[in-house]
Amino acid sequence: MPGPDTISLAAGARAEGLDSLLVGGNAINLLAYSRTTFDVDLLVRESDAERWLSFFARRGYAVFHRSTNFIRLRFAADPAAALPVDLMLADKETFEKILAASQLHDLGQNVKLAIPSPLHLIAMKLHALRNPARLESGIDLQDVKHLIRTASIDTSSKEFIEITLRYATPALRDRLLRELGEQSN
Repeated sequence: MPGPDTISLAAGARAEGLDSLLVGGNAINLLAYSRTTFDVDLLVRESDAERWLSFFARRGYAVFHRSTNFIRLRFAADPAAALPVDLMLADKETFEKILAASQLHDLGQNVKLAIPSPLHLIAMKLHALRNPARLESGIDLQDVKHLIRTASIDTSSKEFIEITLRYATPALRDRLLRELGEQSN
């Protein structure tokens, strides 16, 4: 018996009043460029965390790891049979702001999920890049650069500068702008 389609499950949660935004590699694949990803990342309201856990538990998922702002679930019967789910927990105000600027994307076969705006995804990626291991892997930085190019984001705009000042370290901001400048020459 094949495992569940994790993305379809996430989309189906809306019928139970559970809102989410598809983030991470799957959102990057839809907005910027195609790359490999091994999980389904969802941004959800932290106040809905227990409802999300119950939703996935009823479908055979179990918590594998949990921290203050993050929950990883795996398909319990056979973890290799379905993509794991990472729930990123956001406070209500942050979630509502990102949701308001998101767009609903049709992923095919009547599966629809909201995707944050490119700038919101960049902010999340820059925040993740504060972790040295994430910076070292290089994937998140590539995602940011591809989002900037694909969405034609003006890196001198007030909005982009505010995001980099808030979420990127000064060294990361300098590196990003330098690398983007080198690629345009």
